[in-house]
Amino acid sequence: MLKVLRESKYTVSVVIIYLFVLFYFFIFTLSPWSVFVFNKTNLVMFFPIAVCTAGSLFLANKLLKFGELRVNKKNLLQFSLIFFCAFVLIAVPEEIIFRGFVQKYLQSVILNPSLSIIFSALVFGAAHLLNGALGFWPGKWNWKLAGMSFIAGLYLGLAYFLTDSLVPPIILHTLILVVVKIFVKD
Repeated sequence: MLKVLRESKYTVSVVIIYLFVLFYFFIFTLSPWSVFVFNKTNLVMFFPIAVCTAGSLFLANKLLKFGELRVNKKNLLQFSLIFFCAFVLIAVPEEIIFRGFVQKYLQSVILNPSLSIIFSALVFGAAHLLNGALGFWPGKWNWKLAGMSFIAGLYLGLAYFLTDSLVPPIILHTLILVVVKIFVKD
C-alpha cells in the first residue's frame, strides 16, 4: 500500500489530514450517517451523471493533454490496492470535505444551486493545484490536474446536489481515480 501512495501525487501529510477530517466529521457531526443514504432514485441519477463525467473528462483530456490513454496492466493485488486507496484514502475524505462541508455550506449561503456547485468545483480544483506540482510558484503548479479536477468537481457536485447523499459522488470519485490509474499514463 505504501508503494501505491508513493506512486500517487498525494503526500502522506495530505492523507493524515484527510483521516483527521474523517475523525472530526464522524465525531462532531450530529448525524453523520444521514448523508450516506443511497436509494433507487440516487441510482437512476447516478448513471447519466457518470456517463457525462466520463465523456467530459475524455474531451478535457484531449484539450488539456492530461495524460496518454493506454492500459496500464495491473494484477489483482495492485488493482485491489488502487481501489482501496482511491476509495478510503482519497474519495471518502475528499467528498466529505468538498461536498459535505464546502458545497453544503455554499448551498446554505448562495441561493443559486448552480453557483454553489461551480464555486465548490473551483475550490476542489484549486485544492489539487499542488498535487504533483514542481514547485511553489504558480508557473510550477499542476494546472492540468486542477482543470481536470474542476470538471470532475462539477459532476461530483451535481451528483451531491441531486441526491443529497455523499454515496453517489464517493462512488463516482472512486471510479474516476481507478480509471485514471488504469487507463492514463502518468
